[in-house]
Amino acid sequence: MNSTMPLPSTLNEPANIAAFLRDTRQLRAEAEWAGIEPDACDLIVQAAQDLLQRPERLADLVRCATALFTPDAWKAEEWSDIPRDNSAGERFFLLLPLLQHLPQMRALYTRHNIPEKILRDTLTDFQIWIDTSRQRTGTTGFREVGWMREHLFCRVIRLGRLQFQPYTFHMPFVVLKHLQRGEIRVAACGGHQITSAGIFADSEGAREPFIELTYVEEDGEIRRAHVVEPGGYIATQPTTFAPGEWERILSAGDPILNLHIPTGAPLDFDACRDSFVQAAGFYPRHFPELPAARGVICGSWLFNPGLSDILPENSNIVRFQRAFIRVPQPGATAGQTYERAFVPHGRATRREQLSTSLQRRLFDHIEAGHVPLSAGGIFPAPIGEWGTRVIS
Repeated sequence: MNSTMPLPSTLNEPANIAAFLRDTRQLRAEAEWAGIEPDACDLIVQAAQDLLQRPERLADLVRCATALFTPDAWKAEEWSDIPRDNSAGERFFLLLPLLQHLPQMRALYTRHNIPEKILRDTLTDFQIWIDTSRQRTGTTGFREVGWMREHLFCRVIRLGRLQFQPYTFHMPFVVLKHLQRGEIRVAACGGHQITSAGIFADSEGAREPFIELTYVEEDGEIRRAHVVEPGGYIATQPTTFAPGEWERILSAGDPILNLHIPTGAPLDFDACRDSFVQAAGFYPRHFPELPAARGVICGSWLFNPGLSDILPENSNIVRFQRAFIRVPQPGATAGQTYERAFVPHGRATRREQLSTSLQRRLFDHIEAGHVPLSAGGIFPAPIGEWGTRVIS
């Protein structure tokens, strides 16, 4: 998505950043307007006062703000040492430039005629990531500046329960549709190896022997390839496609919407359905310059096929999964599953720490030898029809 924000360079000058930090009334008002809770707002005001007493860090803040709002200049690794100590100034260092630029974000939303409610819903990610920091580290702070930068540039927008991001299709698959039957198949591209279990060979826990994926094209048509089976794994034997019977409906470089699933609320199926309905009309209405999305994709621990084996058929997670075509991901790991399902203990979780039925079922599944890899979901257009049928 090429939408850019007109950010006056003067905002990032030392005197103006210092003036913003000194104006505690404005700073608190912006934090509250963005949905940040009062206790965190108190710490944000304290952070500003801390940094005003540290000229060297104030200079770093100027550099950070300049990099954040200069196209292609942001390099997260340059700021990986933050927080340097446990002060409020360090814990909220990365949040302050974002709050300073909220007026520019409001102007961008206004220019695209996007309702203020959608903007404020989108900004709930501030509090979500402050809460996440507290859960993971035991300390209130904020680290997800690169992610929130996408919000300020209007590249990630929350519509109800879910977030959407205009993107291009980059998964190593081609989605095909039979011209007569309407059947959909997902063919895996060549250049990869898989295991006998149907996951990519570079995935965590993958075991030999490995199988080289067959992928044959003739006259612009796929003639032979390994397909993704209904359970979400790649078949170990290739499938032959008759010429003239299949059309590509999604392949590399096609415009899509990348789906993100914020934490903090149940994955209610009807709420998710409403988000897709909103997305179907939102982008043509507010960003008509963008090409029409040819589908929605998502990568998440929630697409691990094993969850459908251990959870009830009518659970939100299973229903959500089966509204997509499930696919394995190259380089898949189990990290996100441990991080999200077993907060705050992660891989160090012990049975006596489990508190939900999902945790207990998943823990037993892992103990039985299963690696809970993240996986992907694909939903071809029309986007507004998501959730009206089981396709996986």
